[in-house]
Amino acid sequence: MTQSIQTPEQHYYLAKLLGYDYTIKYKSGQSNIAVDALSRRNEQVAKVSWILSVPHFQFLDDLKSELMVTPEYVTLFKAVRDYPLDHPGFTINDELLLHKGRIWLNKGNSFIPLLLEEFHKSLLGGHTGFVKTLSRLQQSFTWPDMRKDVQLFVKSCTDCQYTKYMPQKPQGLLQPIPPPTCPWEDMALDFITSLPLYQGATVILKVVDRFSKSAHFGILPTHFIAHRAAQLFIDMVCKLHGFPKSLISDRDPVFMSRFWQELFKINGTKLRMSTMYHPQSDG
Repeated sequence: MTQSIQTPEQHYYLAKLLGYDYTIKYKSGQSNIAVDALSRRNEQVAKVSWILSVPHFQFLDDLKSELMVTPEYVTLFKAVRDYPLDHPGFTINDELLLHKGRIWLNKGNSFIPLLLEEFHKSLLGGHTGFVKTLSRLQQSFTWPDMRKDVQLFVKSCTDCQYTKYMPQKPQGLLQPIPPPTCPWEDMALDFITSLPLYQGATVILKVVDRFSKSAHFGILPTHFIAHRAAQLFIDMVCKLHGFPKSLISDRDPVFMSRFWQELFKINGTKLRMSTMYHPQSDG
């Protein structure tokens, strides 16, 4: 009863056992011997009493009682009952409104917090994450903005915030880029790709002066190497303004190549690579 329910088989049998009031008692291996009571009945046994237990779903009875006094639910229930073809996906079973085989609840139903508590915070829920909690709930229930409600509930779970740790490394502080002081000393460059073919070229090399915001543009073929890009940069920029003091770019394979880095290292240019998946610093 204290294990976290994970597999579909466990969910299947758990749904069947929820209606019973039972306890699980452990027996050691030596005493846990299967015995057929009927074949081993002796004369000392006066009589054998049989008890038949029937599950009583108190939760479903309480849920039905509340839904039947909710105007939004009653209106939709009657519409599905009277005009089923106008509401595809909705069915009625045992006085419950089902949507694609799952119990439909109205937004703001008082049982929604109870379900979230049971499927996340209980021993069976095990404080699993958003995806697993939502998956288990969606097997039996559905309501408007269900995904948003589950995500908000899991994020606000106090126990999860206190005990769970972040699997990734802590993020470092952003490093601001020093502002330029003279024109054509600090530049930024990038490629504009996937353009229509023109004179055998589909790529544009864009070089922007960070001080004056002036720019130079040059064309490149679809498949080019670092040597071709460096030659275009020298002919287009360096012949007019000299080598820059700093050059901002993303982590394109051309800019990360050894040839590109050694070329600008020899000429005294500091290459400033932007952080991966952070395009705000490249432009």
